[in-house]
Amino acid sequence: MIVDLEKKLIRLKVVYYGPAMSGKTTNLESLSKLDNLQLTKIDTKGERTLVFDFSTKKVPVGNMIASFALYAVPGHDIYKDIRLTVLKGVDGIVFVADAQEHMLEENVRFFNMLKEDLPKIGKRYEEVPVVIQYNKMDLENTLPFEVLEREINKDRLSSVCACAIKGEGVKETFSMIEGLLLSRLERILG
Repeated sequence: MIVDLEKKLIRLKVVYYGPAMSGKTTNLESLSKLDNLQLTKIDTKGERTLVFDFSTKKVPVGNMIASFALYAVPGHDIYKDIRLTVLKGVDGIVFVADAQEHMLEENVRFFNMLKEDLPKIGKRYEEVPVVIQYNKMDLENTLPFEVLEREINKDRLSSVCACAIKGEGVKETFSMIEGLLLSRLERILG
């Protein structure tokens, strides 16, 4: 978080983190459409994120502007170094879990990996606001919310069900992480 009192600007970094193909980029695409934001995306064969996708969302906060830099990181294991690089300086995380039954183990593995990655960039998991989004809830083979909560959300974090491709739950997810970050900001600034 960077606070520039002269420019009346607060810069915050939010990273959408989760397994490959869970819907991280789809979240940014949907949020960009819904809120008329510009999305910077490197199109690749197979439509997979190789480096990161990026968008910015500005929100008025009193007499200042909070500028949220939104990143979606690649989920494939071979890109773990890129994931760590993009995580540097993170203020908040949206963990995008693929709610399909066959993805449960991978979601749990990635959530544990997030907890391991944060100390590598000088952050403590307990100090970084995290919102969990259960994406793809419109599919027939998804697990019930209660099962996802029990298996993935052992820390009782804020969570939301979504279908990012339809734009459902996308703004709600961002609003949750925004609220957590702005509450934290208020505590810090007094």
